[in-house]
Amino acid sequence: MPEIVIGKVKVRTFEAPSAGFDPITANAATLAHHGFPARPDPEKQPQTFALWHREMTKFRDLGFKVVAPNFKQLPISHGPSRRRKPGDSALVNGTSDNWSGAVLATNATTDPFTWIVGEWTVPNVYSPTPTNASTYYSSAWLGIDGDGSPDVLQAGTASEVSGASVNCYAWWEWFPETSIAIAGLPFHPGDSGSLTICSTGPNTAYMSYRNLTSLLATSFSITAPAGTNLVGNCAEAICERPGVNGELAQLPRYGECFFNNVTAHTKSGASFGIGSGTLVSMVADDGKTVISTPSVLDGDSIRCGYTGS
Repeated sequence: MPEIVIGKVKVRTFEAPSAGFDPITANAATLAHHGFPARPDPEKQPQTFALWHREMTKFRDLGFKVVAPNFKQLPISHGPSRRRKPGDSALVNGTSDNWSGAVLATNATTDPFTWIVGEWTVPNVYSPTPTNASTYYSSAWLGIDGDGSPDVLQAGTASEVSGASVNCYAWWEWFPETSIAIAGLPFHPGDSGSLTICSTGPNTAYMSYRNLTSLLATSFSITAPAGTNLVGNCAEAICERPGVNGELAQLPRYGECFFNNVTAHTKSGASFGIGSGTLVSMVADDGKTVISTPSVLDGDSIRCGYTGS
């Protein structure tokens, strides 16, 4: 399992399994060798085990092809929520300069979040002013921390548009480092993505990406930048306008973005659907105009909709 350093983050990749690999029957050592999440104890953590079994069955039955990831650091930063109102935490509805979506909260001291799993559909994006050569940026992602905590571990897909040209790609970030694009795992508008983020310690984590449309998959483990520790106080599904070269980007017209089957799990094995989280709307640079609004579809699904002009 080779290890590389990107900026201040260490990344370890895994040997791809052979065709027909069955993670349900594989032993713990084989799962670890190929970069699959460890099998939870079905008696001590029945909800987490059920989630693991569901995801591993999907991998086996759909016949995913595992690809080797290549990474490139970008001058794009996602990072924590920029709440508009003082004291506007995950416990109350609110607005943010950069986030739109739903945030689950827990007591990080007694039972922090350690897993989040879910799916989303990559939206098609359009320039609000097609004749303008400016680039507009949006991202759809799942993550742990970042609302009421200074760190955030997050991953998803980015959609950028300039004129009629649209660029989509997979990325991840462990703030305060900037985003890292994943080459070799392409995404296009309309594709369905699936992601598992598992905290394996306060400064280590595992990620498993899947494109449910192309049936391509990859996984890797991460060591956080020095001095950064995962708190586990919240977990979220978010549409974001990121920071580019130190300034908040302008949001494109993205229509709708759907997050489905999103559940977060705590250290004790408790499970929470994203639909029970606090909703956060995104505002424009004036701090008043709402440009992206979430709504709950059911217990583990939400919709984010573009509401700008």
